[in-house]
Amino acid sequence: MKKAYMFIFALLSAATMVAQNNVQVNAAPGNAGEFTFDNIENWSGEGANRAALAIKWTGSEYTWVLGYKFDGTDKTGADMIQAIVANNPNFHALASGTSYGLTVGGFGYDADGDGFTLLDKNGNEMTPSESGMYMISNTNFDDYTAGDSDDYWNSGWMSKGYWSYNLSDDPATKISYASTGCTGRKLTDGCWDMWLFSPFSGGSNTWGDFKAVPADTPTSVETVDAVKSVASVSYVNLAGQVSAEPFDGVNVVVTTYTDGSKSSVKVIK
Repeated sequence: MKKAYMFIFALLSAATMVAQNNVQVNAAPGNAGEFTFDNIENWSGEGANRAALAIKWTGSEYTWVLGYKFDGTDKTGADMIQAIVANNPNFHALASGTSYGLTVGGFGYDADGDGFTLLDKNGNEMTPSESGMYMISNTNFDDYTAGDSDDYWNSGWMSKGYWSYNLSDDPATKISYASTGCTGRKLTDGCWDMWLFSPFSGGSNTWGDFKAVPADTPTSVETVDAVKSVASVSYVNLAGQVSAEPFDGVNVVVTTYTDGSKSSVKVIK
């Protein structure tokens, strides 16, 4: 009898795994068979190997794709995220450093190029860390919001939802749930890291068609909404120093408008 129960359990487990894989394959981006690494426009890093980072927000029709170049076999999914964030003023991530490595709970994209502002649980504007990431000391990523409703933003952990981490070598045929966090994920040439925000309530989210993030994204305060008047502009470097002139390297450009509002965007000089 015990053997019979074990056999039934094994069959059910196998059926569940097949069904899960089928659901993921069927939900793959509609153009997954045509979208290749040659279609990626926005690249970070250097090296002979290539990996893709795909992000699907609930408010976006598309699954947005960026690329990462690297050498060797020691680069991780966390390395790719941090390199892309540092290299792209319009791309943002909210994360926490834990004993398991980098835990990501939020992704953002300044879709209209007029500056991105992240607000904490109390509505206060946050400033990126030295690495260009928005870092917090815990993994309660709920209730962080983007200051501009036109930007893409999702974050969550306990009550709002969570970012589902998926891996693939060919999104057209198979997308699998990651069995490790992004720090433990070793990148290989041609691999895909795919993040899908999964809300707990109030709707659902499925993969949209792949769309390349443009290589030439607005990176200057000249792209702000012309309706607003700029009162002042300051530059903050990775050491937290503030200046009226940009520093060499990564800068956080903080623009203050005459109506009292602010926006911030990362630029690389």
